[in-house]
Amino acid sequence: MRFISMSVGVVVALVVQFYCLPAGAQALVPYQATAAVSDSASCPDRQCILKFPPVPAGKRLVVASVSAQIGDVSDQLVLEGGDVTYFVPKSHPDLGYLSAPVTVYYNAGAIPTARIFAPNTTQHASLIVTLVGRLVAP
Repeated sequence: MRFISMSVGVVVALVVQFYCLPAGAQALVPYQATAAVSDSASCPDRQCILKFPPVPAGKRLVVASVSAQIGDVSDQLVLEGGDVTYFVPKSHPDLGYLSAPVTVYYNAGAIPTARIFAPNTTQHASLIVTLVGRLVAP
């Protein structure tokens, strides 16, 4: 009997906790997307633009983290799309990757992109960018 009352108490506590959250917090949807270019030398105008899926209607994308494999091609990337232009540098120029916490917002319909300047066309690097965040109600 004691086990049943403890179980009921735990379930009630979880239900109360869930329903007491703000409406927007209940509708959080995790987001993770990766885009890649297999050879940086193939990018037109020495700029590689990696496109991510558009933000769904009725949602806002909040990007919390960006990570990228960019080799020696560049020291930074630029997140763009909608009204966004956000530079993300490597933490050290000798690294072939970057990883940074960010707070970048994309509204519904926006197509997030990562632009990597690749001025040296003799370098053949694979470029991979991952955005991690959540979709929320606007």
